[in-house]
Amino acid sequence: MKLKDVFNNTRPIKIDRHTSLSEALERMDKQGVNFALIVDNSKGDDVIGIVTRSIILRSIAKGLSQNEPVSKVMIKNVITINGEEDLIDTFMFMMKNNISHLLAINETGKIIGVVTLRDVLSAINKECERNID
Repeated sequence: MKLKDVFNNTRPIKIDRHTSLSEALERMDKQGVNFALIVDNSKGDDVIGIVTRSIILRSIAKGLSQNEPVSKVMIKNVITINGEEDLIDTFMFMMKNNISHLLAINETGKIIGVVTLRDVLSAINKECERNID
């Protein structure tokens, strides 16, 4: 099974880099997601980072104001993987690099989806169950 076969139906949300931490959390809550892609609206729609709910909450717990921009805590080194990758290879890549959210791209570099470690493990589990039956 390929990575592109397991994307959840949740469309990733994009948040401008200047959005406050509290507003980012509100938008994630409203959309029912635990992560957001960060863009710089003044420079187009290219993804410049990613942020997760846990990153924001940890930052606020450590004393960062919830009014600070999300760019202060975003992961700037966005790691991508080809959507044609095998699930097991994707799992190993995520474990090796301690990644819980991964951007999948097509051959032209366009983002085709976001996959979580939970998505990958769930798909591997279903595949194993099918093979046992």
